[in-house]
Amino acid sequence: MTEVVAGAAGAAAVEIYKDGRSLLTSAGSRIAYVKDLKKNYKKLMQEARKLWELRDGIETVISRHKISQVTTEWIVKVEMITREVGELETKYNDEKKNPWRLVRVWPHSNLSKDMVDKHKQVQILLEEGNLIRGVLVAELPKPVRKIHAPKIEDNSSLHKVVEDVMSFLDDKQIRIIGIWGTVGTGKTTRMQNLNNHKDIAKMFDIVIWATVSKEWSLKKLQGAIM
Repeated sequence: MTEVVAGAAGAAAVEIYKDGRSLLTSAGSRIAYVKDLKKNYKKLMQEARKLWELRDGIETVISRHKISQVTTEWIVKVEMITREVGELETKYNDEKKNPWRLVRVWPHSNLSKDMVDKHKQVQILLEEGNLIRGVLVAELPKPVRKIHAPKIEDNSSLHKVVEDVMSFLDDKQIRIIGIWGTVGTGKTTRMQNLNNHKDIAKMFDIVIWATVSKEWSLKKLQGAIM
């Protein structure tokens, strides 16, 4: 009987030791989280800003691109985590306004841990977003498709028209530009050289070259563009 009691007491002592060690470990972790609260906040916000910048860049790209389901879902996730990061930022700033709260180990530990967890989620979305951007950029059509055209630098009249049109394109007040003339006066040559001008790609996201015949129709024109 004595041996049974002694064994039970020994087992209980071991459990108490384990529980005590577990409590000390837990307390140590929480203290570490509290200590790193400011650092965890800065790391979270730094990565979050990268994520927002990436999102803005992807949204700019998809404005010229057919958006996929994967991209749509990613943007939704980013919007959700943006709200969550905002809530954590509000809590952090609220704590800073009330220095007396700094003695509250448990709440500060939870806030710091939430920031660490959210930082990991932001990093995952950054990795996914970089992959999505890479695919989108690779699939984008070239802004300008170069066209074989006669050189006109040595022809002052033709070259001047192209330079004039370039200046008109830079004028926000001018909405429509037309070039006309009789057959053989160089209208097509001017347009080809205008298309190939080194500054055109900087002015437009994409340039569409389409030939409209006398027997044109809206359907034919749409087909040529697509």
